[in-house]
Amino acid sequence: MMLSSKNKVWFSTLILLLFFVFNILLSYKTFVNTKAENEEIFLHIGISSLFYFLSIITFIQYLLFKEPTYLYYVLYLLINHCYFTIIFSSGPEAAGYPTAFFKIIRYFLALPLLVLSYSIYIYFVLAFLSLSTKDIILYKWIKVILKIYLSLLFLILVSYLFFPADTTGEIIRTLLQVCCIPLGIISIVLVYIRVKNIIAHILIIGTLFFFIGSVLGFLFSLGILNYPANVFPFNQWIFYTALGVVMEIIMFFSSFAYRNKILADEEKLAQQKLQVIRDDIARDLHDDIGASLSNINILNELAKRSAGNTIKLNEYLEKAGDDIQHVSEGLNDIVWNINSKYDNLENLFFRMKRYAADMMDGKNINYKVGFPEKPDEIKLEMYKRRDLYFIFKEIINNLAKYSKAANAVIELGISASKLQLTIKDDGVGFNFDTVKKGNGLHNMQQRAINLKGVLKITTAPQQGTVIDLIIPV
Repeated sequence: MMLSSKNKVWFSTLILLLFFVFNILLSYKTFVNTKAENEEIFLHIGISSLFYFLSIITFIQYLLFKEPTYLYYVLYLLINHCYFTIIFSSGPEAAGYPTAFFKIIRYFLALPLLVLSYSIYIYFVLAFLSLSTKDIILYKWIKVILKIYLSLLFLILVSYLFFPADTTGEIIRTLLQVCCIPLGIISIVLVYIRVKNIIAHILIIGTLFFFIGSVLGFLFSLGILNYPANVFPFNQWIFYTALGVVMEIIMFFSSFAYRNKILADEEKLAQQKLQVIRDDIARDLHDDIGASLSNINILNELAKRSAGNTIKLNEYLEKAGDDIQHVSEGLNDIVWNINSKYDNLENLFFRMKRYAADMMDGKNINYKVGFPEKPDEIKLEMYKRRDLYFIFKEIINNLAKYSKAANAVIELGISASKLQLTIKDDGVGFNFDTVKKGNGLHNMQQRAINLKGVLKITTAPQQGTVIDLIIPV
């Protein structure tokens, strides 16, 4: 059964509180039973305080914004702190009476918690960088790595069941732990190559700190590397792992602050675009539809006065009917443009083909349409969709009214980076240099500029007309 959003929040809160309580109890038992020197206790207290503080701050942000990024990160912090507390409390310097408790939980929980923290961190990266929407290929690759981490965690748990306390089990678990290293390297390289923005690079630096600290701690703990100095804390392998995590946390909050700044800038830009769209709609309603309605009202009055003149009456009614049709189309265009469900190219292409068919059939122009059968699911922002459609309408309208063409070809091609619209006719053409530049041509050029595209018109008297529009997508 799927949980509602409210229930998900409560469930997540419960999980986090359980981890938090477990952390507190673990830390309390550590401080009560430890025989460690003061400097070692102070180091652990400092690390614990940092983890608790950041966990509480991040958890509050999660409750406020309901964003999964905060949830994954606070889980990551609490799981890591459990791991560090278990390692610290079971070490020969810190262990006191009774030592069996921490030795047992270290044996059975330390490695699973470590691999679980890697898995939670992958979830965090997926949410933080919004890979599911911004880079679907990288998203799939990272998901594969996540599944491998979860599989390693499962195999580790199974090894405790079948090889709980023997050499074979230790070898298996060590090998499984070593497998985490290349997975971490692959993840870092993939994100660095695929994601080209400052936020991702800051996050990668933080992950690199964490990864280096974890590898150094692992190598020091096995005796593969010698400590750089035989003085505290440089002779403690957990110091290097903890230092890597602390640096990763600092980089995370730096990247999050930068991310929030970018989101704020994007929100401001979106508000500005929305205001422009609202102004455009208001202008269309006032200038175009408002003028047509005023004209309909005038024609209605003229028709009343011409009740005895059948010819004039029919003329006024026909003109009023044309204006009513124009108003209906204008309102329909506005409603279509602001409805987000029509953002995909397939719907836009369908509307363009339908408009072309209505105009060409009305003027008995033979035409061919070449549109992609199944366009890629590329979303166009509202203003882009609006400008593209209105440019198309203006071109088709001019072709039908003024070209006197017998044949026309409408072709549209789309790639990963651009959309190209080409409309050709065999009509009378015109002299582009001497023709009067009306509002229609000016509006088309301005909309092309808004789309960061190029509008090219090739024509000559009796040579037909070719119009090319190229815009980035």
